[in-house]
Amino acid sequence: MIEVSIAVRLKAPDPAAMTALSTLKRINPDTCPGRLERYDYWQFINPSDGKRTVEKIVSHFHDIVNPNKQYWSFSDESGSILSGNEELVWTEVLVTDKVDSISENWTDILRRNKYEVEKVMYSVLWRLGYPSGTSMAEARERTLALTITSYRDHGLLANPISQNIHLLDQA
Repeated sequence: MIEVSIAVRLKAPDPAAMTALSTLKRINPDTCPGRLERYDYWQFINPSDGKRTVEKIVSHFHDIVNPNKQYWSFSDESGSILSGNEELVWTEVLVTDKVDSISENWTDILRRNKYEVEKVMYSVLWRLGYPSGTSMAEARERTLALTITSYRDHGLLANPISQNIHLLDQA
């Protein structure tokens, strides 16, 4: 199975990430990351010509990547897009709806338009950057605690009842 993944982010500051970080600072000031980033994360399963097929899809469908408003990049095999800002300890978590109409609809759209892709999967990728000196184990623990909503003031980024949460391994 071949899987090609891309991460898409706004060129302008992301209001959802800014609001989430502000809220996390209010409800969990001691464990809050210094930075929070949000990406649309697209996985293309078995594209006929690998990355070239995905590049064609991205250039054709501006609903996936709008070049006027968004940047995109391929992610590595682990799903990671980690790069830059080495001053922070970064973790990444994927949040995917259990009932995922976006993925189903895009799979159908691509097939109807003759793009040979077995399946499309859409998720939200959150990147949390903690101050240097934070151990990776502590950063991963904090990330899960801040991500998984269990009550009003615990967790914020994903609802485990309706969403799958996957903490990505760091390369």
